[in-house]
Amino acid sequence: MWSKLRVKLKSFITEELRNRIDIHLTRYHDAHDGYGEIWITLDEKKIFGGGYYHWYMTPVPDELLNSFQLKHGFHKDFYKVNIESKNVEEIMRYGVHETSHILINLDNYINTSFSESLTSNNPIYKAFSLIDRRLGRRRFEGITLSDDEHPLVKIFYKLRQDCFK
Repeated sequence: MWSKLRVKLKSFITEELRNRIDIHLTRYHDAHDGYGEIWITLDEKKIFGGGYYHWYMTPVPDELLNSFQLKHGFHKDFYKVNIESKNVEEIMRYGVHETSHILINLDNYINTSFSESLTSNNPIYKAFSLIDRRLGRRRFEGITLSDDEHPLVKIFYKLRQDCFK
């Protein structure tokens, strides 16, 4: 199933970047729970990732983890195109992602309208919409990023900007 998703995701990436960006998923079979991680590489260097253990080992301010669902990473907003919870939005901006957050959002990205993904406040949808082959120059030139955008969004924006030069 992962191989098919990976191939489908790569088919959405603009041709100029398709061979430079890759998505990886692994399971740690020797770990007692079998959890793993997912990461994205650019020119074979890791630029983004997350995993079960990342979630619990990365320090996040306690005031953001004010519910059981937030503390354990399964709040429903982690999987939505448009995040409603300010806490979830802030946690994602910190760069803290559990494997399922990334994997499920990437799987859903394929079936989400391009316009909705491009205007999303979920950094995974927004980042991938910036390198999507359906994004043309004229529409790209109308995009402005805020200073507090997620690092992956900024990286993919710069990559796409370079494609249009």
